Amino acid sequence: MSQSLEQLAARKQILVAQSQLQRMQLALYAGDAREAMRPAGLVGGAIARPAAAIALASTVARLFGLNRLARIARFGAIALVVFRFMRIWRSRD
Repeated sequence: MSQSLEQLAARKQILVAQSQLQRMQLALYAGDAREAMRPAGLVGGAIARPAAAIALASTVARLFGLNRLARIARFGAIALVVFRFMRIWRSRD
């Protein structure tokens, strides 16, 4: 009986590891898709690149149950977009 419990525990660990690997692969593919659909240009790049990075971080945080971190990441994305937009706008003057 102990051996079957050990086998079940080992099987559970394998399934958890496979699930985590699939989640990481999905996050990677989502990031690649976001990067491919990113708008060109100064303003588009200023908004899309940090937004894609933060969206990826937010997605990964949600996958691991870190909803508070996901919320902080969204606020960080907004701040980063505003900062980059203002920096590009100032450099054009």
